[in-house]
Amino acid sequence: MNNINSARWKYELICVSFLLPALLIFGFVVVVPFFQGINIAFTNWNGMSQEMTYNGLNNFFNLFRDIQVRGALNNTLLYTVLTALGVNLFAMFIAVGLNEHVLGARFLKSAMFLPIITSLVIAAFIWLRVYGEVFPVNFRMASPLTSIPTVIPGIALVCLWRDTGLAMVIYNAGLQSIPAELREAAEIDGANTLQVFRRITFPMLAPAFTTAVTLWLGYGLKVFDYPYTLKGPGRSSQTIGVFVYDTFFSHNKAGYGQMAALVMLVIVVIITGMTTNLLRRREVEL
Repeated sequence: MNNINSARWKYELICVSFLLPALLIFGFVVVVPFFQGINIAFTNWNGMSQEMTYNGLNNFFNLFRDIQVRGALNNTLLYTVLTALGVNLFAMFIAVGLNEHVLGARFLKSAMFLPIITSLVIAAFIWLRVYGEVFPVNFRMASPLTSIPTVIPGIALVCLWRDTGLAMVIYNAGLQSIPAELREAAEIDGANTLQVFRRITFPMLAPAFTTAVTLWLGYGLKVFDYPYTLKGPGRSSQTIGVFVYDTFFSHNKAGYGQMAALVMLVIVVIITGMTTNLLRRREVEL
């Protein structure tokens, strides 16, 4: 018995030893800076001096009185709603459509996935050129980045173009897990395409829907690259992520910017956590 326990301990120790390098890197890159950031958030540090003066909860309370924070939060929420809904709806219907024995479905799936290999900044620069030259010349339309009401929808369109292919892969994997017998039985009973989708396909896609929605909620709430590159008039394209960057590096308010980053982290965790729980319960009901 002792020999068995000893062998088990040795096996578990070997398994942990393989994880140790990754855990050490994670600790130095994520955990240590995170706790250092918590300390900085309660100071008025400018990011460069050797001295830091603690100011308690002043940074926290100032965030709720800052009009610029409210504007950035509104922009962030609007972008998140547009992208989370748009990406998932487009990806779901494209995945379902391409699984209906469409001619060239494999090529179309590959073509839809190609934009995701483009980096966020490069995708933003591509659409900056499209908005600046293609829209006015080919469509006789002004760039959406020149008007305050259309800046965020214009930035969200870039996300739809780039990310829909990745979400489509998630939904396509969910479709492959649906037993063909369920669909065939429904068709034999006289169900049309819409009824099959509503009664069988969509409920069976609930796990994929939960995963994709949660992912793009998180992406949207912490978005930085698109709005930082595709700047609109004034602060019309400023999100919470851009606000944190500008406050920390451009205005040399490291303590205030770090507090904003911590509040943003809490918001992301709460919203994504609540959404995941609600959708998981919905999966059980379906």
